[in-house]
Amino acid sequence: MTSSETLGVGIYSLVDTARLLKTPRRTLSRWVEGYVQELRYGTKEYAAVIARDEESALTFGDLVELMYVRGFRDAGVKLDEIRATAGKFRKAWGDSYPLATKRFATDGKGMLIELGGNWQHALTGQHHAFFEEIGRQLVHVGDLASEWRPLGRDRAVVLHPNRAFGKPIEDISGAHTYVLAQALMAEEDAGAVAWWYGTTTSAIEDAAEFERSMERKKGGDVLLR
Repeated sequence: MTSSETLGVGIYSLVDTARLLKTPRRTLSRWVEGYVQELRYGTKEYAAVIARDEESALTFGDLVELMYVRGFRDAGVKLDEIRATAGKFRKAWGDSYPLATKRFATDGKGMLIELGGNWQHALTGQHHAFFEEIGRQLVHVGDLASEWRPLGRDRAVVLHPNRAFGKPIEDISGAHTYVLAQALMAEEDAGAVAWWYGTTTSAIEDAAEFERSMERKKGGDVLLR
């Protein structure tokens, strides 16, 4: 089974992805669809940063790749550099989602540093911690990312492409984290909510913590070229 077949189950809209990655929707649209910039001497077209198999929605593989793109941008790497490097790995490895592979999670930082330039500056300075953080949150089966556990692998919140269309759920009950967080807000008793959904008190608290972390940041889009 190819990575495309395995990672293409989760379905995310731009709004879903913007919320999960805490990134403005307009910014994500530029990363996944490309854009045209009006210049004094004409127009310039910028291609998408990631290569998608589906045009109508984002897949789990796209979501994982965009996690890295966000981290690289925050670390100061230019989009054209990210675009070119992802394309290089995609061609060399023959993989639709090179940034969502275990080899990238474990060896990607070293490979990028070897390229020098912007990569070395971004991944050896004060902004490099995101790479290790993503690696700690992802679970792989073979070389493929199979789960994202945004609070950590030992916590109850999980996004799995084969469960609930990849939406954030509590691992034991399979209930959406939003539903559990709303139930806790109404009941004000994590133990009671846990009993009702057949899970643990700590799992309910994890779901509520995750939903609080998903509150959108205020602020406008940034210019990404």
